Amino acid sequence: MAVNQVSRLLGKIRRAVSFFHRSTTAAHVLEQKQEMLHLPKHRLINDVATRWNSSYEMVERYLEQQSAVYSALSALKNKDIANLTDQEVRVAENVIEIMKPLKTVTTILSTETAPSVSMILPLKTMILKSMEQNDEDTPTVRELKHAIRENLQKRYSDAGLQDFLHKCTALDPRFKTLPHLDCASHLRIYEDLIIPEVLSGAENVETTEASPATTSQATSLPATAESAPPPPKRSAMEELFSPLFKRGQSNQPDLKQQLKDK
Repeated sequence: MAVNQVSRLLGKIRRAVSFFHRSTTAAHVLEQKQEMLHLPKHRLINDVATRWNSSYEMVERYLEQQSAVYSALSALKNKDIANLTDQEVRVAENVIEIMKPLKTVTTILSTETAPSVSMILPLKTMILKSMEQNDEDTPTVRELKHAIRENLQKRYSDAGLQDFLHKCTALDPRFKTLPHLDCASHLRIYEDLIIPEVLSGAENVETTEASPATTSQATSLPATAESAPPPPKRSAMEELFSPLFKRGQSNQPDLKQQLKDK
């Protein structure tokens, strides 16, 4: 990682984890301490350079087991492996909090049965928003957020590629409101994509609404509370994007009306 303090922290945790992996005696003592402290008997996780998620998992597991690790190192009287200081523990907790959206995104993409390019820009927007700085951030947190934002903003920045990705997103029913875009961009994408289809659809709707037979038929089938199905449980995708969807629904213009006005 670009942040030196975080890199040193990862190296320190990595040395401790490797020690318990190499030594069967140390692993046995750690297991005893886990039992004594009523902690889950989880094995410490070592990270892999090619999988950043493994660094997240390594830090998360270490924080879960830190009291057992401290106790085991004290019992083993090992002076070569240093415990984390209180400040380093706070940094580790901050790292987990900051990296959680990235972990969630990776999990969603790896478990999706049909991941597509339509997800790229909404996910990028969500991550960038989660990396916005606030007054409560420590210097380390600000530096880490800045490094992530700077790296991510360079990706998919080509104008032609962005236009293609926006259109793919608009055609995906999950993101068709383009909640990650402002009103002007939202309108422009649909103008370029489906002006004839939208206008044709609007005319068909108006014709149907003007028909008395249709109106009578619609009113003859009242919905009842008993027949309404229970609300479906929200998926991980919906949980992740719910703030973005809510903001997008309140900000989006009346697309049909604006296209007609043109």
